[in-house]
Amino acid sequence: MTAPRPPRRTRCLTIGSSDSSGGAGIQGDLKAFASVGAYGATVLVGVTAQSPAGVIASAPVDLDLVAAQLDTVLTDIGADGVKVGTTWSAALMHLVADRLAGMSAPLVVDPVLVTAAGSGLSGGQDAVDALCERLLPMAAVTTPNFAEARRLTGLTDETDPAVLAGALVRRGARAVVITDVPGGGDWLFDGRRHRAVPGPRHATGCEHGAGCAHSALLTAFLARGVPLPRAAELAHRAVAAGVANGAVDIGRDRHPVDLLTATATATETATGAATDTASATETATGAAIDTGAAVAVGAAVVGGDRGRPA
Repeated sequence: MTAPRPPRRTRCLTIGSSDSSGGAGIQGDLKAFASVGAYGATVLVGVTAQSPAGVIASAPVDLDLVAAQLDTVLTDIGADGVKVGTTWSAALMHLVADRLAGMSAPLVVDPVLVTAAGSGLSGGQDAVDALCERLLPMAAVTTPNFAEARRLTGLTDETDPAVLAGALVRRGARAVVITDVPGGGDWLFDGRRHRAVPGPRHATGCEHGAGCAHSALLTAFLARGVPLPRAAELAHRAVAAGVANGAVDIGRDRHPVDLLTATATATETATGAATDTASATETATGAAIDTGAAVAVGAAVVGGDRGRPA
């Protein structure tokens, strides 16, 4: 008798830039995918010399090589969810949009324009315009931080996240999660309903990579079919736990978020052995361990495949 094949694991693709310090960018995304049991693949579009303190130097990857990476990964591995990060250039935004056109997997656009340390990474206004014109209408959700939402909308003095989210939807986004809003938490607007995503703000100095981790986790949860409001809540709680348990021994003044240690610690506490990612995620993020919560997270990170193939 032939043994049954194990369920196919969730496949998540991140299209972004390398962080030489390992805390953000594609390195941070891969850790975030792994923390919830998803398999991560990458398309590298840029290289940075950076640490948690800021970006020192950066350079884009040749567009032909970007296209080859995309074609190879999508043809051989496929993707149940895709995240797009740093912009770099209008030509890159058009290339990515062309390659992802018609894909049924959910797309998360994280317009990385400003790092946690305040460094700029945008390819310029033409790149931002191409991002808004081509990728935002394709995305299931876009996830700017508060400063990036102001820049994308041109409302540089606006303090109300609902106004910023509404402006982004009018600019083409289907749904918006604005992170790091004043007072803590995130803000979700799905084009119909505004809602706060409350949560604590931890003053640990471990914010490097938090935004990347949030959008990567959101990608993984959406890839498993978790509804956007629940996915936004789970992603926020997981990142908050990663900041609270951040890598304070890495970096001088600023430090990276740490999702993997928080998840492993919670798993040991909850089960006595690092085997149950769903329980670990719920415990690490402070979510209630009840039947509904367990089913929601279990569907997101473990068990049979319910993802949408590319």
